[in-house]
Formats: sequence, C-alpha cells, structure tokens
Amino acid sequence: MAIWQYLLIVVPKNSIDQNYNIFENNKTEFLPDTNSYWENLVGSTSDIISELDQILPRAHWSTDTFVSWKGDDKNNEDNDGHISLTDDKSQIEELTFRIDLRKESNITNTLHSILDLCKKHNFVLIDLKGKIFEPNLEDILESIKTSNAARFLNDPIQFFEDLNKNNSNETRT
Repeated sequence: MAIWQYLLIVVPKNSIDQNYNIFENNKTEFLPDTNSYWENLVGSTSDIISELDQILPRAHWSTDTFVSWKGDDKNNEDNDGHISLTDDKSQIEELTFRIDLRKESNITNTLHSILDLCKKHNFVLIDLKGKIFEPNLEDILESIKTSNAARFLNDPIQFFEDLNKNNSNETRT
C-alpha cells in the first residue's frame, strides 16, 4: 500500500448489526478477516465484479478467486481494489479498495463511482480505525482528512517525525 492511498473495507450493511467486531478481536498488524460478514450477501458476486470492471481496469495479476483492479499509478491514479472469493467462487470473503489522494479526480470520479456501487448493493465502509460509514462522501471526508495518507501529503516531514515518535493514527497494513 502506498502512503498516499486511503483504504476502506467494504461489507454488507445487513451483516454489521449482528457481528460487528472487525478490529476488536484482531490481534495482528494486518487487516481482519471479513468473510463472516459476506455470508448473507443479497446480490450477485459476478454483478459486483462486472461493475468494478467498469470503474477500474482489471490488474494483470488478478485470478479467479482474487480479483484485482489497478489504476494508472504513473498518472497519479494509484487507485486499486480487490475481492477475495471462496475457492468455489460462490461467495465474497473480502472487498477492499484504496484511493490515491494525490489527485482530486480520484475522489470525484473513482471514489464516487465506488460509493455509488456500495449504495446500490447496500454496503457500508469501514476505515482503518474501525469506524463505519454509509457510502456518502460527506460521511467519510473527516476520516480521509485525518488519515495517514492525507497527513503525509499535507506535510511529509512532520508525518515521518510523528512516525518516529510512534504517533501514527492508523496502525494496520
């Protein structure tokens, strides 16, 4: 993950009420598993994948069970996403995406399109601090502004000084 990317985890909204503890039980430095959140998905996995294909180009390393998308990082469009599927490809286990904050059009175009997809499929988003958001830009703007990605872009020297002091806002990779 590039420092200028803002990461969001996507899960079905109907799964949050029942078993939300995505970070509470995660004792690793990595993102927690979300496969249990996808057990009651209402909708088609293939439709979701097709819609993401319309938002971002499919990555060359994409597989049948780990579908990946990657924007043009040479053009400051280092947006990406991935869906992990079960071995039989019948169920989503994880859906995340990262938005490159270096260019405004990444938010006005790519993020908006992803938020529209989330609205359509009744998904919510979770940031690296574990906060849940409805798929509206207004709801996640504060999280974006206080993310490590934005902090780095606003003042890289201060960001690294804070890292040296262990004052990072986000700890997951």
